[in-house]
Amino acid sequence: MSSHVKRRLVLGGLMLVIIIVLTLINPVFLTMGNIQKMLQEAAQTGIVAIGFTLVMITAGIDMSIGAIIAITSMVSINFLTYTKLPVFAFVPVTLLVGVFAGLFNGFFITRFKLPEFIVTLATKGILSGLALVIAVKDSMGFVQNVYIQNDSYLWFGSQTFGGIYRTTIAFLLLGIATQFFLKNTKTGNNIYATGANPGAARLTGIDTDRVVVGVYMFSGLTASISAIFISSRMMTAMPELGLGSEMDVIASVVIGGTSFSGGYGDIWGTMMGAVFLALIKNGILKLGISPWVQPIVIGGLIVVTVIIDVWQKKLGEAIRTRARLRKIGPTAKAA
Repeated sequence: MSSHVKRRLVLGGLMLVIIIVLTLINPVFLTMGNIQKMLQEAAQTGIVAIGFTLVMITAGIDMSIGAIIAITSMVSINFLTYTKLPVFAFVPVTLLVGVFAGLFNGFFITRFKLPEFIVTLATKGILSGLALVIAVKDSMGFVQNVYIQNDSYLWFGSQTFGGIYRTTIAFLLLGIATQFFLKNTKTGNNIYATGANPGAARLTGIDTDRVVVGVYMFSGLTASISAIFISSRMMTAMPELGLGSEMDVIASVVIGGTSFSGGYGDIWGTMMGAVFLALIKNGILKLGISPWVQPIVIGGLIVVTVIIDVWQKKLGEAIRTRARLRKIGPTAKAA
C-alpha cells in the first residue's frame, strides 16, 4: 500500500471520527444545510489550493494568492459599478489578472533566480496596494462597500440542483481535471520532475523555467476563480478580501500530503485537506468555541503535519538503508 493511500485512509478515518463526535454533541452539524455550507467553504479554499499544490510540487511557494483574490474582486466591482458590460464579457478579463500576476511571479523567480517567498511576498504588497487604489470610493475618498445586485454575477455564488452550490461543483470539476492533467500528461510529469530534482530534470531536456512560470500562472488563475465565487457569495467585496487566506490554503495542501521539499503530492489529497479544514472550522463554530481559536488550530495542524512528514521520510530512509545493508551482507561474506 502506497504512502498516498495510507495517508488518505488515516485522514478519512479521522474525518469520520470528528463527524461522529460533532454530531453527537450538536445534531445540527449533520443537517443537509450545514453540510452544503461546509462544502462551499471547503470549495472556496480548495480552488485556490489546487493551483497552490502545483506550485508546491515544484518546491515553490506563492504568498500572493490572497492579494490576487483582493485585486480580482476589486476589478470585478469596478466593471459592475462603472460599466454596463455583460458578466460573460468582463469575467474572463478579471481572471487574466491572476494569470498575469502569476506570470510576474514566475518571470522574476526564473529570470533572476530570486527566492519564491520574497518575490511572491513583494507581489502581495504590490497587489494589495493596487486593490486599495482601484477600490470604489465616495466623494471624500473613502472606500465604499459596494452591494452587488447583478443577478448574472450572483449566479456564481448561488445554489443549483439539489441545493449544491456552484462553487462546490466548480471545485470538483477543477480538481478532477487538474488531477488528470498532473498524472496523465507529459507536462504533469515535468512538474514532478522539476520539484524532485531540477538539475536532473534540465539534463533530460525539461524546460524547468517554463514549468515554474506555468504553475505560478495557474496558481494565479485559481486564486482569481475563487475571488469570483467569494465576492458573488458575499454579494460585495472589499480591498482586503482574501488577505490572510494563505494560511488556510497552505494547511489544505500540506494536510493533503504535498511536501514542502517538492516532487510529491497530488490533487486528491489537497481536496481532502480542504474538506478536513472546513470540517474543523465548522466544528469549532458548532461547539460554540471562539472563532479566534481557528488560526491557532490551523497553525498547529500545519506544524504537526510537517513533523509527521519529516518523521516518515526519515523512517523510510532508515528502512531503505537497512534493506540495502541486508543485500550487501551476504555478498560481502561470500567475497
